[in-house]
Parts: sequence; structure tokens; C-alpha cells
Amino acid sequence: MPTARAVFGMAAYNRPDTLAQVIESLLSQTRRDFAIVIVDDRPAPEVRAIVDTYAALDPRITYEPNPVRLGMIGNWRKAFDRSRALHPEMEYFAWVSDHDFWHPRWLEVLMETLDQQPDVVLAYPQLQRIFPKYRKAITRRCDTLDMANPIARLQDATSGMITAGNCVYGLFRASALEQAGVFTAVLMPDRLLMLQLALLGQFRHVPEILWYREVAGAFSYARQRQMLFADRVPLYTYLPAHVQHFGVILWHFGVQGRGRPVVGRLTGAGYALAQIWYATKRELVRDDSRWREALRQTAIGRRLFPAGRAA
Repeated sequence: MPTARAVFGMAAYNRPDTLAQVIESLLSQTRRDFAIVIVDDRPAPEVRAIVDTYAALDPRITYEPNPVRLGMIGNWRKAFDRSRALHPEMEYFAWVSDHDFWHPRWLEVLMETLDQQPDVVLAYPQLQRIFPKYRKAITRRCDTLDMANPIARLQDATSGMITAGNCVYGLFRASALEQAGVFTAVLMPDRLLMLQLALLGQFRHVPEILWYREVAGAFSYARQRQMLFADRVPLYTYLPAHVQHFGVILWHFGVQGRGRPVVGRLTGAGYALAQIWYATKRELVRDDSRWREALRQTAIGRRLFPAGRAA
């Protein structure tokens, strides 16, 4: 079995209807130096039977059912942690779902991008969204290539990035992902991860359709709390998401010094302050902002942001 330079970590959750096709798309990669680690947060006999069938054919597949539900954040973290423990040599890591599909050249193209550009910590491709009756290419992107200044990358990721849910399914430099804290227990953890990674390196968007994503349900914070946490929802998740992100960045970079040697503690604290400034401006300017809509329910908010006024 070849050395696993890259590992696909699948946080599975009861999709026996699509799982076999997903595994087929991963095993069809033109690169062979990878492994697949599946952690299952809702084990079922149908899922186990599918995985066992493929694992018997390919020893690169590992399956671990969770004895109790971890929730999405816990399961995503476990997918990375088990991948690192089972394959300590891995240079690159990618989260994969149990319902989307990967082009055979996905790993080849993105690994080549990271191999050739050591300052890039994340590479992700163009995607096509799969609707019940049609498909649609998504053109939105976040690319910070050639932005040497971390504060410029942070501002771009804070103010302009609306694709965190797509970026998080890219190929990560595993060491940078660890440094950024992997997946943190806050609302919109994918966006927080992108903000922290922006301080550590550059993002590269590859303008080639290499990923096919099933359409998820409509966004809501209530739905996120239900999915992200297994049982008790932390009270701090009722704060605005960007305030939660500020607290984590301040703790990780300003107090713990996770960004060293690239980002020192004092600089990290400054970046946290910059993030909340950029994010607050973004929320106040956007007319469709959920935070702004909540403010409109107060007497002061109705004066500041009367309904129907252009942003």
C-alpha cells in the first residue's frame, strides 16, 4: 500500500443511498497515494455493509463507528484526529461527505497546486451544485494568491468570502489545519476556520469543475445548532457568530500563540481586533444581514435601519 500523502476524512451520517457512489468516486482518483478514514456518527447495518464491501477490496479504507453521537463538530474533528493518528505521514487532508461526488482528477490537480506553491494552505476547485432536476456551476470564489500581507487576506476572507461551506471541502495542508485548531465549537465553524487559515497562508481557487455537491437544506442558526452539537447547545452560540469567531481567534492567536512563528501573540491579538472590526462593518452594511434584521426588531434598530432603506 503506498504512503498516504493525503487522507480523505469522511464524517458519515446515515446516507446508505449515496455512500457507495461516493466511495467509488474517491477510489477512482488518478492519484493513488491516499487513504480514506470514515467515522460514522449514526452507525447502521446498511452503512457498515457498504463500507465492509469496499474495505475488503481496498486496505486504504478504515471505518470507525461512534458509540455515541458526537454532533457535526465532534465528528469532523474526529475525522481529522483519527486520520492523523492512523496516517502520521499525511501531508494533506480533505473532509469529504457521504453524499457528494469527486471528479477522478480532484486529488491530482489540488495536490499538484499545493506541491508547487508552499505558501498555499488550502486549494479548492470549482464546483457544480446538484439540484433534484438540474445542475448549476458555482462561480463565487475566494482566492488570496499573491496576498503576502496577512491582514489583507483576513480582510478579504472576512468581508468578501461567502463560500466557506465550499472552501472547507478543499485540500488542506495538514500542518496548517492543525495550527488553526481544525474545527472549533462555534456557529459557522467553517468560516472561522477560513479566517484563521487566512492568517497562516494563502488560498488557491482552481477554476476547474472537480466537485459535485448535493444541495443542502436552507440555512438557519437553529438548524446549525441542532447539527453541530450532539446534545446540549452552548449558551455562547446565541451570540452573533462573528463575536464568537473574534473570541476564538483572540484565544488561539493572542493567548495560546498558535500562529507562531508566523504570527506572534501580540500580532495575533491585533488580527482578532481587525477581524471583529471588518465583520461588524460587513454585518452593518449588508441589508440582508441576520444581525441587522435582529437589530431592526428593537426601537433603536428601527431608527438606524428602517425597513426598505437601501444599504
